Amino acid sequence: MDYGELGLKVLQVLSPILLAALTWVAAKIAQYIQAKVKNEYLRGVLVRLDDAVLAAVREVQQVTVEAIKSASADGKLTPEERAGVKQAALNSVKSHLGMKGLGELAKVLGLDGGAVERLLSTRVEAAVHDLKVARASSGAATNPGAALPFAA
Repeated sequence: MDYGELGLKVLQVLSPILLAALTWVAAKIAQYIQAKVKNEYLRGVLVRLDDAVLAAVREVQQVTVEAIKSASADGKLTPEERAGVKQAALNSVKSHLGMKGLGELAKVLGLDGGAVERLLSTRVEAAVHDLKVARASSGAATNPGAALPFAA
């Protein structure tokens, strides 16, 4: 028996094992690619959500809050006005996302309607806080009219 025949016999014996190993590696690579695509898609959805929330909060701040504060004697919002401003921001976010965007958000995150509403509310509050901190650090804190919605 020469080396050629021995190599052929070894290949015949090991080929099922090599094929199984190659199939396992291909499956793992496919899982990795699928997870990567899903994570990138989720990241994109969350980035679009944050952009919509930030745009809505800025819009409500500039259009609604400034008008209410200028009409107020003390330049502050009442609790009812804060709630109204927050609802206006939520409505603006929903308008920016649309029904399809809200449905996609719920599907991607695995949330029901009430949970999506709470998520949007939380994101609006976080955006208000971030803008308030940004304005305070940029020196706008000395201007009492520069406060953001929902802020005391």
